[in-house]
Amino acid sequence: MVIMSDLLSSANRQLPARIPLAALLPGLLGLAPFWALALSTIVGTGLDPLIALTALIMYGAIILSFVGALWWGLAVHASAEAPRGTLFVWSVFPALIGWFATLALPDVGLRMLMAGLVLQWVLDGLLARKVPGLIPGWMLRLRTMLTGGAVGALGLAWWQLV
Repeated sequence: MVIMSDLLSSANRQLPARIPLAALLPGLLGLAPFWALALSTIVGTGLDPLIALTALIMYGAIILSFVGALWWGLAVHASAEAPRGTLFVWSVFPALIGWFATLALPDVGLRMLMAGLVLQWVLDGLLARKVPGLIPGWMLRLRTMLTGGAVGALGLAWWQLV
């Protein structure tokens, strides 16, 4: 069994030390709606908590779809030796998970989004290990930060429901 720390350490050996600012800033800004909406389900912000929860699930579905679409982009630029077919096919599944999450009850939808984001992160790590050089190491580190931030916000909202 591959341990995620092994995946991260192998990715860290392939890369420049810094995450490009052009990727880091938009990524961090993308966490703002997660946290603003999650906190709006708890704290009186003037936004109805049910609307905040619905918006959070919808935003989570959009982000999960985006994260899956990264595999489509990787497949387009991958060499012939890379598992391009797998990349193209899998790239659609996170969008489907996100879509189903919008149709589920809120507590189930939040758990689906958390599971989908973590699953995609694990698969990103496995892909980085299986096809070195396909995913820049900084990207996996950025994905780790952003996945943690998104899952934390979704988990906070879920915790408020149970």
